[in-house]
Amino acid sequence: MLRISPEMTSTMKLAEEHLMVRNMVRERMNAADITHKADPKDKQDKPGMIQKYERHNAPFAWPLVREMAELGLCGINIPEEYGGAGMDNLSGVIAMIEMCKVWSGGALILGVGNSLVSDPLFRLGSEEQKRKWLPELVAGKILGSFCLTEPNHGSDAARIETYAEPVSGGFSISGEKCFITNAPVAKFLIVFARTDRTIKDHRGVSAFLIPVRREDKKSGALKIGKPEQKLGLHAAHMGSIVFNNLFVPESCLLGELGNGFGKGAMATLNHGRNWIAAQGIGILDAVTLLSLKHAQNRIAFGVPTIVHSGIGDPIVKMVLAADISRILLFYSAWLEDQGAEFAHYASLAKLFSSENARWLTQEAQRIYGGSGYLADMEIARFVLDSLPLDIYEGASNVQRSNIARAWVDGKISFYVPPLYERQMSDLKEKVARELGEKSALALEDQREPFRVADILPLWATKELILREFNESWPKEFMWFKEPSLLTALIHEQIKKDLDSTIVRNGNLWDEAKKRIIKHTALT
Repeated sequence: MLRISPEMTSTMKLAEEHLMVRNMVRERMNAADITHKADPKDKQDKPGMIQKYERHNAPFAWPLVREMAELGLCGINIPEEYGGAGMDNLSGVIAMIEMCKVWSGGALILGVGNSLVSDPLFRLGSEEQKRKWLPELVAGKILGSFCLTEPNHGSDAARIETYAEPVSGGFSISGEKCFITNAPVAKFLIVFARTDRTIKDHRGVSAFLIPVRREDKKSGALKIGKPEQKLGLHAAHMGSIVFNNLFVPESCLLGELGNGFGKGAMATLNHGRNWIAAQGIGILDAVTLLSLKHAQNRIAFGVPTIVHSGIGDPIVKMVLAADISRILLFYSAWLEDQGAEFAHYASLAKLFSSENARWLTQEAQRIYGGSGYLADMEIARFVLDSLPLDIYEGASNVQRSNIARAWVDGKISFYVPPLYERQMSDLKEKVARELGEKSALALEDQREPFRVADILPLWATKELILREFNESWPKEFMWFKEPSLLTALIHEQIKKDLDSTIVRNGNLWDEAKKRIIKHTALT
C-alpha cells in the first residue's frame, strides 16, 4: 500500500508519489479482472462486473469495496494509526479521477465513504468513536452514510427540520432524510438534526453518529428505505431514512452540541466538492477517449469523422474542460493539504467540472449518432452517470453563489489585462452592489452574480497556470502536455464571454485537435 503524507510547501507541485498513486489505481481499474483474484473461479471480468452492479435492483458491489480497500482506497486520507492509507487530499482526488474513468458508480461508493463519512468522523469524532468505526470502515468491511438532505430542505440545508429532543441520558430524534447514498447498506449514520427549536438557522444544528441497530429497525424507530430507482450510478445504492422518536445516547453526539452545521455539514461538503469535481473529470476523460476512438474509426463522406470540425471541436471542448477542471481541483486539494482556506476553489472546480461533464457527455453521445442511444453502449452509461453531478454536494447555483461572494470579498483574485480592467471592475462593483450582505441564493434577480460566477473559473485557471503551474506543469496528468495552447484557448473563451462578437480561431482549434490525437496515440 502506497502512503503519502501531506507536506507543507510554498508552491503547488505534484510529486512523483502522486503519479505512483495514479498509476496504481489506473492499473487495477483497467485490469481485465478488477477484483484481482488469484483463484479463477473468483475472478469477475470488468465489463461483466460493471453490468452486474449497474442496473436496477442489483446487489450491492461489496467485491469492489473490499478490493479497493486492499489498495488503501477506503480510507485514503485517514492516518495509519486507524488503519488508513495516510495519503494527502491530492492523492485522494487523483485516485477518484482514475476510478471514475472506468466505473463512476462504483467509485461513488468509495467517494462518499472517503469524503462525507470518514472525513467528519475523523475531524469531529471522539477517540472512542474513531477507534470503534474507522478501522472497519477503511478495511472495507462496513460503510456509513452522511444524512443532511430532507424532503423540504436541499440547498437551504440550514433550515432542516429533523429534531433531536434532549431527554434523560441522550436525545430522541424524529424526522426524515432523503437521497442518502449507501443508506440501504450502512452500519452507521452521520445525522444532522436541530437540537434547539428556538433557533431556525445553522446555529441550532448538531451532528450525531448513530449505529444502525436491528432492534431499532424492528421497533420502527428507524426506517431505512429500499434502494431508489435512479437513472444512473446504480452501484451506489441510495435510500431514504425516517426517524420516529429514535433514542440515541449522549455518546452519539459527533462534535460539540449546536456546532454541527459549520464545522460538520459545511466543512464536510467543502471537502466533498473536490471529490465530485474529480468524478466529473474522470467522466470527461472517459467520454473523450470513447469519442476519439469512435471518431477516428467511423467513416463518413469518405473520411474519418474526426476530420470534420463539427466532431473535432466538441472533442477539444471535452479536453479543455477536463484540464481546466484538473488545474482548479489540484490547487483546491493542495490548499486543503496546506491547511489553507480552499472552499472557494472547491466551488470553482466543482461548478466547472460538473456543468461541463453533464453537457459534454451528451455531445459525446451525439458523436456516436444512433448507437449512442442504445442502453448497452458504454457512452450511454456515462451520460446517465453525469446527470446528478451538478446537483449533489451543493447544486451549481450554490457554487455560483459561493464564487460570486468570494470574488467580491477578494478571496478569488487574478491579473486583468488593461484592455479589460474597466469592464471587470464595473462588473465587480455591480455584483457587490447587488449582493450587499446577502448570499446570491437569497436574491430574486440572480442573473448577474451567476453570469459572472460562470466565467470566473476561466480567469482563475489562467492565473493559476501563470502563478502556480508554469514552472512545474503536471504534464503526466494533463491532456495538454505544455500550457501555452491551453492558455490560448482559455484566453479566447474569456474574450468571447466579454464580447459575443468574437469569432473562434479555427487554426487554434485544429492545432489543439492534432495534439490531442497525438497524445492519445502515445498513451
